[in-house]
Amino acid sequence: MTLPTIGPPRTARDDDYRTLTDLFAASAERFPDRTALTADGASYSYRRLDTWSDAVAALLAGLGVGRGDRVALRMPPGAAAVVSMIGIMKAGAAYVPLEVRNPPSRNRFIVSDSGVTAFLGDPAECETGQIPVVPEERITQLLSQPPAAPPARTGPEPRDTAYIIYTSGTTGRPKGVLVPHGAAAVLTASAEGPFAFDEHDSWLLFHSIAFDFSVWEIWGPLSTGARLVVLPPGTSRSPEACMHFIADEGITVLSQTPTAFGAMTQIVLRDQFALPSLRYVLFGGEKLTPETVRPWAKQFGLASPALVNMYGVTEAAVLSTYHAVAEEDLDDDNLSIGVLLSGTARVVTDAGEDAAPGEDGELWLAGPQVADGYLGRPELTAERFPTHTDGIRYYRTGDLVTVRRDGTYGYVGRADLQVKLRGHRIELSDIEVAVQAHPAVAGAVVWVHEFKPGDQRLVCAYVVAEGAEDPGTRPLRAHVKELLPSYMHPSGYAALPLPHLPSTVNGKVDRAEVARIWQEERSRTR
Repeated sequence: MTLPTIGPPRTARDDDYRTLTDLFAASAERFPDRTALTADGASYSYRRLDTWSDAVAALLAGLGVGRGDRVALRMPPGAAAVVSMIGIMKAGAAYVPLEVRNPPSRNRFIVSDSGVTAFLGDPAECETGQIPVVPEERITQLLSQPPAAPPARTGPEPRDTAYIIYTSGTTGRPKGVLVPHGAAAVLTASAEGPFAFDEHDSWLLFHSIAFDFSVWEIWGPLSTGARLVVLPPGTSRSPEACMHFIADEGITVLSQTPTAFGAMTQIVLRDQFALPSLRYVLFGGEKLTPETVRPWAKQFGLASPALVNMYGVTEAAVLSTYHAVAEEDLDDDNLSIGVLLSGTARVVTDAGEDAAPGEDGELWLAGPQVADGYLGRPELTAERFPTHTDGIRYYRTGDLVTVRRDGTYGYVGRADLQVKLRGHRIELSDIEVAVQAHPAVAGAVVWVHEFKPGDQRLVCAYVVAEGAEDPGTRPLRAHVKELLPSYMHPSGYAALPLPHLPSTVNGKVDRAEVARIWQEERSRTR
């Protein structure tokens, strides 16, 4: 096994600005007989995946789909979903992924808002109207049919939209992020500097295709001639089954949210799993804390696999920074998110000035990975993608970072997770980290609850670590008292009757669900 390496960023070249279909075509030409995809109990070579996706593209072209169109894709992760993505883009269109577990109302909104001209998969309760619908079974049948001639070359081009992923914001109305081919292609090209990815790797598709982390998990391997392995349905909900699958398939590149990794670590350490093939664990989606990686580092060290803290947003093509976790990070209160993969950035204070070293501010990103904005939302696009007085177009992330004296960034948290309570500005994630530092706590969520008009207080819900006893309110108060000032102390603590914190379909902590369960438990015990 090739040992993982973490190198310096690589300066973008002119030939990085390609399309995802160009990247796949290059891999298919170099490695036609290598396995491109393992899913649903079968494996497909690059040649097979290429001809199958040609058939999908030809089918779509026959339905009138062409360059600039959008196609809804509602399938569980699998071979049909992956080949559909490639086929949609070969037809010149952009794919619009729908999470199969989304409430029907959300998927109906996305279909309507995105103006799709075709629908692949099960529309369920979506209102497709006159839009042609191609069921997953029809996509699968194309595999056994004679190779189809690909549609005439009408796109895509690097500036064309590759995919539209809908994200939720503080407004509550989903917004579609327009990500061009060139932005996503630069992401994979930028990774050539820090990482030693090659055709011998096996990447795991762990996340929903409606979560932008899946773009990295799919196109990382398909752009390097490596193997993409799809996690079987339902396996992600069982850390034990997931770890068995990772071990059996010889996964070398694993992308995880800290929440999911924490649950897996407990299983790995408990059952003494051997993962000799694993080269990289790449974190994203949430703030990574030293507490999350210490148990793993103590058992396995940090050399192989390399643990890499990455930061990114959908609006800047998934991932923007990286940092290999080192021994000195394990005692750092604010684990570094490192340096930029590509592009440039500003850190802007509340006063609108560039932050000085050691000062916090909002991270603004610029460069080739920045998206084209939000579909049909010109005012929101202008607000979130401003052109600064320096003439550069930025994306305002809404994330707070610290500019470190060595030029790297430390992630503070979401600006919308900052609250002001009794005159104090409080970062909720700082309290959560303090609570989770207790050895009997596996995870914690803190928020402001209004008990009655004018009576707002911090509350904390937590889950007890496996094999530990519930520490209770008094010991937790004493623990937090040693770490935080009094204005940051929760007024109450409640253990959730769960083995781990609930998560969204994207693998992030479901804060709304935590609050709902907390409220139910509170009502039941009063």
